[in-house]
Amino acid sequence: MSSVANDSVGDLGRHVPALSSALRPHPLDELREWGGSPLVRGKRVLDLGCGDGRLALGVARFATRVEGIDPDPAAVAAAKRNARKAGVRNVRFTAGAAQHLPYPDAAFDLVILSWTL
Repeated sequence: MSSVANDSVGDLGRHVPALSSALRPHPLDELREWGGSPLVRGKRVLDLGCGDGRLALGVARFATRVEGIDPDPAAVAAAKRNARKAGVRNVRFTAGAAQHLPYPDAAFDLVILSWTL
């Protein structure tokens, strides 16, 4: 892969605006479609392409820890605001790309993604 391609990996999320969370399913409805709270209960969860934190914040009450990562710094800032507003303390949000995850191997029990390009 050329250095130009390496440097631009992850840019797509910064250029394609996310739909409003209001247009997406409620996080618990979505989780129910995947098997319900047992899927995430007591687990370390990574929400890949977390956007404004809709799903990460929805599953946080069941999970031990949730990390959300998204290439859009504005979306990550919104996710952090949403977490503070909701009083959710076991979630952390980071700007970054799925192609270059800043986590060690085996850091998570489960990876979720929803409404992600």
